[in-house]
This record gives sequence, structure tokens and C-alpha cells, in this order.
Amino acid sequence: MSKSLKVLMVNYEFPPIGGGGGTTTRFLAKYMVRLGLDVSLITSKPGNDNTLIHPDGFKIYYVGPTRTNHTTTYISELARFMGTTIFYAKNLIKTINPDIIHCFFAIPCGAFGLYCKKTFNIPYITSTLGADVPGFNIGDKRLNAYHFLTQSLTKSIWNNSSFIVANSSSLKELCEKFMPSLSLKHHSITNGVDTEVFYPSSLHNTPENNIVKLLFVSRLSSQKGVETLIKACGILLQRKVSNFKLTIVGDGPLKDRMFSLINEYKLKDKIDFLGWVRLEELPDIYRDSNVFILPSVMEGMPSVVLQAMACGLPIIASKVKGFEEVLEENVNGLLAEYNDEIAFANAIEQLIKSPDLLNKMSKNSFEKSKQFSWKTIAERYLELYEKALYTTIKSKEVAPAISS
Repeated sequence: MSKSLKVLMVNYEFPPIGGGGGTTTRFLAKYMVRLGLDVSLITSKPGNDNTLIHPDGFKIYYVGPTRTNHTTTYISELARFMGTTIFYAKNLIKTINPDIIHCFFAIPCGAFGLYCKKTFNIPYITSTLGADVPGFNIGDKRLNAYHFLTQSLTKSIWNNSSFIVANSSSLKELCEKFMPSLSLKHHSITNGVDTEVFYPSSLHNTPENNIVKLLFVSRLSSQKGVETLIKACGILLQRKVSNFKLTIVGDGPLKDRMFSLINEYKLKDKIDFLGWVRLEELPDIYRDSNVFILPSVMEGMPSVVLQAMACGLPIIASKVKGFEEVLEENVNGLLAEYNDEIAFANAIEQLIKSPDLLNKMSKNSFEKSKQFSWKTIAERYLELYEKALYTTIKSKEVAPAISS
């Protein structure tokens, strides 16, 4: 490209709001700036600011009323974000003047891309991250109903996208299943991890005082399996395996249920609950832990797993789609059947009782995390941006010939 490419990213969640989707946007924007791109972002408003120059060199435009809940997003808020961004689209486009738009999540953000494509002829790509893909089944009837009601809009957004990018091969397969006619548009680009931020304190993972520190970082929702983890810890105590401590980071609708289970299994002295924490606090929390656990029902590609790996933690996760590209069983972690607390208890116990295995998997996790460099991932996205722009320019060139 002969000039600095102007990219407008759109995501309704961005730190301090939301989870892995916002983290993905934050670090991709950072590395796009390093590649020489002019990056702007539209996102939900976490405070009183309307615009902000991020320390990593991109500009943030906040829209809508202030979001007071940083961890849970309601359908009404998705609709409000969609309506607000479209309402201010003309002023935003005039101010930013982007060459291309990058929408994270088909709904609500893809609707902004669709509107700008139809109104201003600006190409856009859509990144799908998990639950925004129809067919992403976590056993929640409300999500299934939501997908049923919004599938027409999702199809329109995808049809008009230059590319649809899934963050794992399994999610790409789900996208292709939903809209097989768009096979040439579907791509898979994994999430990444910033090793300048997430790195181990030592390459030797040694539990202090023989207490193995377990860690769970995620929303407290049915998808993420915190109930399974609490029950697994209860089973360990029943087996007289007590040399562990679990730290839970996150917030969400299952918090009361989680505390109820903690009391039921008499785990109060074994669990530290930190609640929601800022992204900047996470690296030290990872580095103070020995094993990372995520018993999800289904995943796209969880950023927290990559962050834990980069900090040198072995992973215990569910044997479900979404982990296949980050976890090699018996190499950098262990797999257990989802919703199976006994299987998770067995996996945790295996690492508690095998310090050598824990240390070997820690080193393997750190080495494997190097495959997910944000620089490489940003370069792959840049290729798609340039292809989308080239296609748009070519279509403008042939338009008069078609109409004459």
C-alpha cells in the first residue's frame, strides 16, 4: 500500500469491559500499529471519556451511555450498541475516514460494517469468536433462540463481508456449516498472546511448600464450567488430597451458585475468589500459579489459555472443540470430559502428585505459546485487509463497464 492504511475496528467490548473478544481486539490493534497502520476503534463507554489515545498508539472512540457492568452483556445492550454506532456512523466515518472496517462479532458489530458498506461503500471483514456463530452450542436455550431470531441478519452481514474469520479451525467448520455457500470467504486465524506482557517468572514451575496453586480465569457462566471445577475440588478433598489452593478470577451470573457449592463441599479454606480484575493485573496472577484449568462446554479459542501458556502453566481443559490447537494432551496439559467432575479431579490429582510431569508440561506450554505471536497474526490479517481493498477497487473499476 502506498499510504498508511486506515483501519477502523469495532467491538462492543474492550478492556476494561468484557472478556477474550476485547483482549483480542486490544492486542491486534497494538500490533497493527507496529506494522504501520493507522488504527481507530469504536467500543462501549466504560467511563466519562468520549475519545482516548491508547498507550499503544491507536485512538478509541467511545459510544453510548456508560457501561456499569464490565463482565455481563445483555441483549438490550447489544441492540443499543448496534443502534448507537449506526446512528453516529456518518460522523464517525467523516472523522476517521477508514479504508476498511474490521468488525469483531457478527452481531452487534457486523451490523455497523454492513451499514457502512451499503452507505459509504467501505469494505469490512468480520471476526467470529464463538457464541456469535449460529450452531455454537453450549446447552443454553436462550442462545439458541437468539441465533434463530438473528440468523437472517447474520447471513446478511456475512454475505456482505469481504471475509469471515474464525479464531480456530473448529469454529471455521461451524461457520462453513451455517453458510457453506461462502466457502471462499471463510478463513481461520487463531487468537494470539503478547509475550511482552505474558511471560513466566521462571521456567521451573515449583509449587511453594508443596501446595499446588490452581487457577481459573473466566466469566462465571454455564459455558465456562466453574461448577464442574468446584465439584472436582470437593472430590479431591474427599480423597484426602488437600495440598492445593484454587484461585478464581471472574464474575458472572453463577457467582451465587459457585459460593453455594463452595460451602456444600467445605472448600472455603481452599479457594480464593478475586472477582473481576483488570487485564493489567492478570500476568502476575498467572505467574503466581502452577496449573490453569478451564472446564468449558465449548470454546472458540480462549485467550486466557494462551496467556496461561505464555506464563508457563500446564493446562487442564475439557475435551471439546476449541482447545485442539492450543492443548496437546500429555504434552502441555490434560483433557477431561466436560461436565465430568470426576475426570477433572483425576487430571488435577495427576499433576498434584507428579511434580516432574507438572514441570515438563510447564516448559512445553511456554514453548508452544511462541506459535501464537501477535506479530504473525497481525500480518495475516493485514493480507486480508489488502485483498479486501484490492477487490473493492477492482469492482469500482469495472462498474461503469457493467452499467454502460
